[in-house]
Amino acid sequence: MRKSRNECRGEAMTRPFQLWAGLSKFRLARRIGYNKWHGQYERGVPMQHMKRVPILLMLLLLLSLGFAAQAQDSISFLTPSWGVPPDEEALNAFMEESGITVEIQSVQMADLYSRVQVAAAAMQAPADVIFITEEAPSNVVATGNMMSLNDMVAMGDLDIDDFEKVDFFTLDGELMAIPVYQQLVMMDYNSARTAEAGFDAPPTTWAELYDQSVAIRDAGIDEHPIAMGAIHWSWWLMALSMGDPMFDDDLNPVFADEGSKAREAMALLKTFFDEELVSPEILAGSINQHGLFWSGVGTFHQGWQGSVVVGNGENSLQAPHVEYMVLPEVGNTWSFPAGIGISVDSENAEAAWEFIKWYVSEGTQRAIFGAFGLYPSRTSVAAALNEEGAVQGYDEIVAQSMLTNELPRFTLWWGPWAASVSEVILEGLQMGTPADDMIDALAEEWNALKEEYM
Repeated sequence: MRKSRNECRGEAMTRPFQLWAGLSKFRLARRIGYNKWHGQYERGVPMQHMKRVPILLMLLLLLSLGFAAQAQDSISFLTPSWGVPPDEEALNAFMEESGITVEIQSVQMADLYSRVQVAAAAMQAPADVIFITEEAPSNVVATGNMMSLNDMVAMGDLDIDDFEKVDFFTLDGELMAIPVYQQLVMMDYNSARTAEAGFDAPPTTWAELYDQSVAIRDAGIDEHPIAMGAIHWSWWLMALSMGDPMFDDDLNPVFADEGSKAREAMALLKTFFDEELVSPEILAGSINQHGLFWSGVGTFHQGWQGSVVVGNGENSLQAPHVEYMVLPEVGNTWSFPAGIGISVDSENAEAAWEFIKWYVSEGTQRAIFGAFGLYPSRTSVAAALNEEGAVQGYDEIVAQSMLTNELPRFTLWWGPWAASVSEVILEGLQMGTPADDMIDALAEEWNALKEEYM
């Protein structure tokens, strides 16, 4: 039976965060101690000074009201680095016009989730506004950490019909975030290098991608032709595009079935690393697949909808030859949109909503697209960019968007399981673990978490 958000949140607050509850008690004791001390002080005040007390209390009240008003005009924004508004001048203009001061807290995505969970245990807001990504449904949304935005949207000052992927951030009819960008996991490639190796089109099967990579390496064109990470995304991308459903309707891990495409995908991924078609730097952890590709290493790159903007940018050594390719074989992928919402514990929801409306405005979405290639969530902005010729590879994006198989990311245990997938893959590739053993371990972990959470 599915648990309510309040039940999930209650469990989250009683799990590993008792230390924070103890700390809150300590703070409360300090306040109580102060009040006792203050009472003793008042009892010791000579009578002739007592007349001053009402005046002092009035001054303190006025000061506190002033501080409260100031606090309501100040909000915090918890976000990964790519969620920081890239146009600082526009952000400053918003703050000046609105009177709202925005404190930006930029952290790693994993740290963002842990900060939300720790704050929830203390019944405090980790920040007023929170940037959430494709792993947020299990880590933040389904656990009850976000405020419903239904009433705010109902005010009519934001055209929600202009946004794609609204359903992704909707749980039980409650909208928990406004979409910021809509993305697909995709692949891109250096078309000049494949042409130099004698190939006039990107591969349409994973076997062809392997063969082309070997030919490119053996021709001395690119020593490490595949830029993929030792992470969950690489396996999911290959398994889904091969046609594996990954899970059935009852959330059973059919990826572990004998002879599954997911097993085939893991074996091929291991081959890529074993034969150093992927740079050993990836396993060493000194760089990720994106930075490696843009530095000039790699011909085939696990990217995203918008990655060619960066690949053909002025700082990329792959420019201007980066193009999208529709994923091989069945070609399925999954989406990874991002959104922006309000903490359920925020005391500044009105100011937070004003900031959100600015953040998803046309100007900010254009700035984010220009800086990171992240495709706007607003259909009007996306259409305008396409008409202006700013969207590279539009035909391939449309073709890939027709081939999706969404992963069950609202499942409460998805977050911890996804983290374990990357751990198992990285350690397995480093230690030479057989691909089937990695699959078996991931299925065992999935079933254990499923039993724990259901």
